[in-house]
Amino acid sequence: MSYRDALNEAIQHWSSDSIEDEWFFEKFRDDAIGKMSPSEAFCFISETVEFLIMEDDESTACEILQTIINLAGKSQTTEVPNALVDNRKVIESQFGQRGEYSKGKLAELFRYYRIS
Repeated sequence: MSYRDALNEAIQHWSSDSIEDEWFFEKFRDDAIGKMSPSEAFCFISETVEFLIMEDDESTACEILQTIINLAGKSQTTEVPNALVDNRKVIESQFGQRGEYSKGKLAELFRYYRIS
């Protein structure tokens, strides 16, 4: 299964009404990202951003954002992926309407990339 398909499946599962495993997304990240090379992780950030900007649910968006943060760490570079540059205003607008935890997660990602 491709990363994109696995991420989509994880999002669908997380968005279902009955989440029995609160660590589900953390396990997904460990499994999916743990196997990647740094260059693969960097490339998959752009695919993950596509899911982030389409997500309306705050909890799910935070899990997707945490996935991007984990991918950024695995990529071992502070080069900002084009998808983040191109969609920065959309993401900032999206998270500007959310709670403090969500805003903090976005700030964490921007700190990693030294985006002010």
